[in-house]
Amino acid sequence: MSTSFLPDQIQDIKNYYEEYGYVVVRNVISQSQIATFYKNYETLKTSKNYYFWSQATNRTEKLEINEQGFIEHSILQPIDLIFQQKFRECSLNIVASHEVSKLLTALTDRQKHIIWQTMFFDKSTGTVAHQDHYYLDSDPPGNLVACWFALENIHQEAGPFFVVPKSHKRALIARDPNNTTAGGHKEYVSKIQNLIEEENYTPQPMLLDKGSVLFWHPFLIHGAFPNVNAQYSRKSFTAHYLPDGYGRLNVSTTVRSRASFNPNILVSHKSIFERMKISLRYMRSLVMYSLRSKNELVKMEMRSEQYQKS
Repeated sequence: MSTSFLPDQIQDIKNYYEEYGYVVVRNVISQSQIATFYKNYETLKTSKNYYFWSQATNRTEKLEINEQGFIEHSILQPIDLIFQQKFRECSLNIVASHEVSKLLTALTDRQKHIIWQTMFFDKSTGTVAHQDHYYLDSDPPGNLVACWFALENIHQEAGPFFVVPKSHKRALIARDPNNTTAGGHKEYVSKIQNLIEEENYTPQPMLLDKGSVLFWHPFLIHGAFPNVNAQYSRKSFTAHYLPDGYGRLNVSTTVRSRASFNPNILVSHKSIFERMKISLRYMRSLVMYSLRSKNELVKMEMRSEQYQKS
């Protein structure tokens, strides 16, 4: 079991994060918050013909429930899911909680943070090893903070999150700003795997207790092991936070933000016009999904098992 701390052990939390590139804090999310989420999660599962953008495949996927009763695909931006207000709200209540913002401030010395990206996993998708810096980071780099929220006790066979301790102090593989994230993704995955082998790194599984949160540095190598026992789910959120005052690396467009229910956690601001565009994109995604060939290749594959097959 990884070393962990309680929320009031601020200096110990900060020291451990700086030394190892990650830190686990227990009892951050309350059992009542998680119970509320579970209630709305069960409602989401009853949605018929519902579609969303998946983190694992980076394309539109249909809501599918597997034999064990788990949502098959990971969900990108659960706090923005269209037509799912209750699910959005209870998801935001967790990733924007006051307890989380206090810990973020302890790590960054910034009072406010902007939620850049969120994900929900009902089961492990076996995410490839990577450094967040390649996909999203602050400008100047190294100030983004990410979190993994355990919504249940994480079992060894569930495909737990993993980290490579202290790898944030070693080699950093950056993206060519002239190349798109998707365009260089496959080559990047290969480079990271080679780095792990060359440095003889040992990924460490994070077997978190329900309500615990893992914080990590954008240079830290991390990912998730594949599920080896289908009976185990791995209900969890991931969120990436940009400290207020920093730019977004390799992002030229300006993203407007507004305060959430927590004034120290900001979320993207969408005008009525932008919300209309989101609705239209949703309808378009339904059409694109229906026309998509079953053999169509995934352009930015995040599931490690797909690389093992190739």
